[in-house]
Amino acid sequence: MAEKELSDIEKLSELRDKGIITSEEFDVKKKQILDSINFSNNQNTVLSSTQTPPKKTNGCLIVIAVLGGIFILFVVMVFVVMIFSSKDDKKIAENGNEVFLSSNKPKNQQQKIDSAKLANKKFNDLPDSEKISILNKELEQKNLTKVQREEIEVEIKGIKQLAFAKTNISAWDGSNPKLERAIKKSMNDPDSYEHVQTTFSYKKDKVIATMIYRGNNAFGAKVLGKILGTFDYDGNLINIENEN
Repeated sequence: MAEKELSDIEKLSELRDKGIITSEEFDVKKKQILDSINFSNNQNTVLSSTQTPPKKTNGCLIVIAVLGGIFILFVVMVFVVMIFSSKDDKKIAENGNEVFLSSNKPKNQQQKIDSAKLANKKFNDLPDSEKISILNKELEQKNLTKVQREEIEVEIKGIKQLAFAKTNISAWDGSNPKLERAIKKSMNDPDSYEHVQTTFSYKKDKVIATMIYRGNNAFGAKVLGKILGTFDYDGNLINIENEN
């Protein structure tokens, strides 16, 4: 019995004892209170019985989700392995083909062309000094024809020219810094120096630079000067000749 209903019955009992209400009225009110309590309990029981029990977690869905994740992970791993395997196989095939092309084994026409390309690529990747050393060894062969010898000498000269130009010719104005410094030292007014033009003539064992410049003479007049500088292919300034 709820506390409120119990309190109401006690109050009714006090009213009855005081003569405010009769026993019959007390019994009627008490019965009404008790009936209301029973009705409330019955309602709670009905509601409890009609409530849907909580659904159980579907274990099959969890298993399917886990298996699906494992399958996706497996597919990704297989894909990655295939990619790396393909790269390794390609690299092995390329290396095997490179070994074959570099060998002295008989080759068809296309393989001969590929072999020449490979040899040329390897040669071009070498430092200039090694290229020249290899070509000089080829020149030592006694069975070379005159044309073959001339071709090798032209190739050596071309390599030397490019190497000299990279390190000894200014990309800004085409001058040679060493020759400019030497000229300034010989001038009356080094601050008046102006570069005009420099040309280079490549010989077998030397490079001759012809430089035209402008500067003030002893009287302060602006004049043109011309000087020849002789270099070796290592860029060393060997000789200077003034053509004024």
